[in-house]
Amino acid sequence: MFRRLSFAELRADLLASIAVVALEVPQAMAYAMLAGLPPVTGLLVSMVAPLGYAALVRDRYLSVGPVALICLLVAGGLHGLAEPGSARWVELAAALGLEVGVLLFVLGLVRAGFVANFLGHPATIGFNGAAALLTAASQIPALCGLPADSTGNTAENPWPVVLHLGESQWLPLSFGLATIVIAIVLPRIQRRVPAPLVACVLFGAATAMFSLHSTGLATVGDLPSTFPRPHLPNVSLADLRALAPTAVSIAIVSYGGSIAIAKALAAKQRERIDPDRVLLGLGTANLAAAAVGGFAISASLSRSLLMLQAGARTRLPSLLVACWVAAAMFGLSPVFRVLPLAVLAGIVIHGALGLLDLREARAIWRARRSDGATMLLTFAATLGLGLVEGLATGLLVALGLFVARTAAPHTAELGRIPGSLVYRNTQRFAVETCPQVGILRVDAPLYFANARFLEDRIHQMFAERPDMQILALECSGVGDLDSTAVQALRNVVIALRARGNDLHLVGPIGPVRDVLAKTGMDRLLGAGNIHRTIVEGAPVWMSRISRHYCEHRCRVSAFPDCTSIPRVGEVTGRSEAARFSPQI
Repeated sequence: MFRRLSFAELRADLLASIAVVALEVPQAMAYAMLAGLPPVTGLLVSMVAPLGYAALVRDRYLSVGPVALICLLVAGGLHGLAEPGSARWVELAAALGLEVGVLLFVLGLVRAGFVANFLGHPATIGFNGAAALLTAASQIPALCGLPADSTGNTAENPWPVVLHLGESQWLPLSFGLATIVIAIVLPRIQRRVPAPLVACVLFGAATAMFSLHSTGLATVGDLPSTFPRPHLPNVSLADLRALAPTAVSIAIVSYGGSIAIAKALAAKQRERIDPDRVLLGLGTANLAAAAVGGFAISASLSRSLLMLQAGARTRLPSLLVACWVAAAMFGLSPVFRVLPLAVLAGIVIHGALGLLDLREARAIWRARRSDGATMLLTFAATLGLGLVEGLATGLLVALGLFVARTAAPHTAELGRIPGSLVYRNTQRFAVETCPQVGILRVDAPLYFANARFLEDRIHQMFAERPDMQILALECSGVGDLDSTAVQALRNVVIALRARGNDLHLVGPIGPVRDVLAKTGMDRLLGAGNIHRTIVEGAPVWMSRISRHYCEHRCRVSAFPDCTSIPRVGEVTGRSEAARFSPQI
């Protein structure tokens, strides 16, 4: 693959890798600290995760590695199982990454990339907003120079630190706040300059020049001089069971965020991606990270956008980023040793601010209040109960609202717009209707949750319109039909025919007709009761109703040329629907 690269492509890939690594090195250390792990762990993960992903995926833009939201989930999932920063904490974090990797890889093998779709957009916005606040609050001890063990802080309950703000030290606080200011202001002046790297170099140099680390300023400290040997985490089966809910949550968030980024970047370049291949790549990347004692990873939006803007041409930048991180880790260890932790905390807080999307939250609330309720409930549950619980709340609320909406689906009685063959909702348009023939449109799949609703709605129409003899069910919007719905239709047909009425179907799509055929429902209805369009069914309906009523009492008709419709017996009752092609 790389043998055919031109000099221009090599040059573009090289520059893109340098731009990404300048952002990734400070972020990796900062996000590792967010996960409760030594900063060097973030560098190790940044070295191996891109290699694992690039081995299976040809995506040239997606940059995988440490991500703030995933690291916060890691810290929340490990809370109560070990002491942050301890050897057991590191082993559990690696075990969690291993579980996430296995889960994503298996989902990729069975081509189950659709699972992330269950986390809807409103739930994602609410979850990200709460996670942003938790992330920012969790970094206050490092930002203010407070010992983490003295504040009672945890990843899911960082608020006790507010009681200790009066104990803040001015030096780390000034460094941290200045880092946030640089990260906000510098990109507006010069977008190509990596603000986090500038802050690290500036304050790291100041710390070394004035020996500030000797005054008690917390810094990164010494980094290992050798690459760790790959190994499996030393954990028990009970530990794996305890970590399983968090692993599922991380897998959903990791894949959902990564596939959204991948699709957006691919669309910009008019390219296609394979969602299942992305699952396999993320699984491999997480397994590689776990093998070196790392933590779960995902795709980074900021670094992926930077990769695109820097002009990456192939997968080579991902490999080069791993090489640059290794060079920085083993060649610049003395530089990182004096880097203040408050600077890394400022980088994390600035990254967390990007998760807050108030504009999109307002748009969701205006568009649909039920989606707004899902967003707010997810936000409140994440803040009040925890990350995993908040994510589960978002999933359950979204599924519950979906079931509620489909259990009572939207239906509309249709009439003809005068002078046309177009039929529309009688509540929204000025239309003509026929008292003896009703047309009811159903706009949802029919299944066990709404089968009874459909029965009640049909009988309600007959009760409200005593002159109605035929009901035409316009079901072009019915995408699926289960056995419970079929039984409901069978009950309706039998009940209507017992009192001299009848039911017709209009526009059933292929999968629905297949179900009707397999269950024998098409034979019960009869070929003359299934029509492709309303216009096609109109002659049949008009031949079966009272012609005297239509001529003397029906001032308007739902059907054109009503007086030219043949009388009863003048049509055979055979509809064009009988000649439907199974492929339609």
